[in-house]
Order: sequence, then C-alpha cells, then structure tokens
Amino acid sequence: MNEDIRQLLVLQDRDAKANRLEAELESIDPEREKTRRESIQTQQILDQAKQGQMQLEVRRKDLENEVESRKEQILKFSQQQLETKKNLEYQTLSREIEHVREAISEIEEQELDLMEQQDAFKSKLAEARQVAEAAKSGEAQILSDLDEREKNIESELDELDEERDEIVSKINKKMVAHYERLLDTKEGKAIVGVDHGSCGGCHMKLQTQEIVNAKSGREMATCTNCGRLIYYTREMIMADELD
Repeated sequence: MNEDIRQLLVLQDRDAKANRLEAELESIDPEREKTRRESIQTQQILDQAKQGQMQLEVRRKDLENEVESRKEQILKFSQQQLETKKNLEYQTLSREIEHVREAISEIEEQELDLMEQQDAFKSKLAEARQVAEAAKSGEAQILSDLDEREKNIESELDELDEERDEIVSKINKKMVAHYERLLDTKEGKAIVGVDHGSCGGCHMKLQTQEIVNAKSGREMATCTNCGRLIYYTREMIMADELD
C-alpha cells in the first residue's frame, strides 16, 4: 500500500476519534443543565411541601383562635344571663349559647381533620426532603464527574491535534487537501477501500483505470462518482475474482 494512503487511513481514524470526542464534549453542557434542572425541581417540590405544611398550620391556628373567640362569646352570654331578670331574654341567651357551642363543635371537627392532614403531610414532607437532599448531593458528584470528563476530553483532543499535525506533515499535500475537502461532505469517510470492484463509499462500480490506479499505489486514485480517495490491498476481493 502507498505510504501516503497508509498515513491517510491513520489520519482518518484519528479524525473520526476526534469527531466522537467533540460530540461527547458538546453533550456535557446539556448534561450539566439537565442535572441542575432536576436538582432545582426536587427543591421546588420540597418548597411546595413546606408551603403546604405551613398553610395547614396557619389554618389550624386560625381555627384555634376562632374556638377561643367563641368561648369568650359563651362567657359573655353566660354573664348576661346572670345579670338579666327577664325570662325571655334569659332563654334567648341560652339559645345563643347553644348555637355557639354547636359552632365550636364543628370547628373542632375541622381541627381534627386538619391534624390528620398534617400527620399525612409529615411523611410527604420527609420524603420530599430526602429526595431533594439526595438530588443535591448527586448534583455535586455528577457535576464534578462532568468537569473531570470535560478536562480529559480536552486533553485527549489536544493530543490528537498534535498527532494529526505530525501525520499530515508526512503526507503529500495534494492528497491531504483532497482528503480534507471531502471530510465535511462524506460523513468522515474520505478514503475508502475497493469493495468487490466498487467504491467502498458510494458503492458504485469503479472504472477499470480507477482500480488499476488504486492497485498500483503510485498515484492518487479517486472514485469518479463520489470523488473519494480509494485504495486497494491484497486482502480485498475484486469482482472478477468472484467468477
């Protein structure tokens, strides 16, 4: 195999590796954002649970205050009963006291219901706190791992750049230029092998002269159809060898 072709194959392998690393590098920031977003969401759920608990507590306190206010009404009506000498007024106050006691009973039932809700909320709050704490701890670890991975990838890309420069310096400039023009349009496959007498890239049948050029290895051989650089080794099977 022509030495330029051999070096181009090495270059293509390194370029493919660099492309994979760059794609992985580009995925790190979205991963960071996803991790932060998930941690924020768990914290928001915890905050909502805390807010819900506070609302229940405020409501229970309001009911307690309302009960105390109703009890003061009963004391006031009872005092008025002691002071009145009119039977009708006494009976009216008795009915008022009874109505207030009924209201107190209803409020106390609401208090019991709220207390049950608070008990149920405790486990919900504890679960939300546990999830938020785990997410926060996990976020720190994941972000640290991503930072380390980013650093390693950048270091590896720097090494590949240096290696690429060294490889390019050994190859015919015309072939390098042709190879690099093809990189963006041929999905990283700028140089391909002969495949049963066809181009290993576009899979179109090669002309006889193209195959001769690839076999000789003395000059740059290309596919007339797609423009890719082509090469041939003894391990490859030609179309006429299948007959």
